[in-house]
Amino acid sequence: MTTSPANPKVEAIRKDAQQSYNALLILIDGPLAQLPPEQLYVSPGNDEWTIMENLAHIVEFLSYWANEVAALVAEPGKNFGRTMQHEGRLAAIRDHAHDTLEQIKSALPASYGRLESVLYTLQDSDLDITGHHVKYGDKPLSWFIEEFITGHLRAHLQQMQEAAKQVG
Repeated sequence: MTTSPANPKVEAIRKDAQQSYNALLILIDGPLAQLPPEQLYVSPGNDEWTIMENLAHIVEFLSYWANEVAALVAEPGKNFGRTMQHEGRLAAIRDHAHDTLEQIKSALPASYGRLESVLYTLQDSDLDITGHHVKYGDKPLSWFIEEFITGHLRAHLQQMQEAAKQVG
């Protein structure tokens, strides 16, 4: 007999994040490691980010959004998140867009670990907590997690897979 998790919605979010993280590691160790290193820094065109810019952004946003989730649960209704022009976001991309694949890979576990630790603290009822975003207004935590964490990570994975094909 199997038992269902006490928080099935949060468990589904955790599984989604874990699957994407595992896919990211496979992408790094496989197709990205096989590219000539200089190709990691080439835009695939159309003002798309380079593979390394995508990776730098992922390292930064996993822990950033984990901290935002924890803060919203601690203080429901607070202002939540940032815009694309947020200096911390831009600085992380700028400062790490030329890191090596090994440097990025070594930074990922701590960033993902922070996200994982926050997700482990959530209850399904927390997903209904509302925060206020400057661009999107009042939204429940479940929406923020999909928009800025799980869906965001899936989108960057796809973008990097396509970029690897184009620049490789």
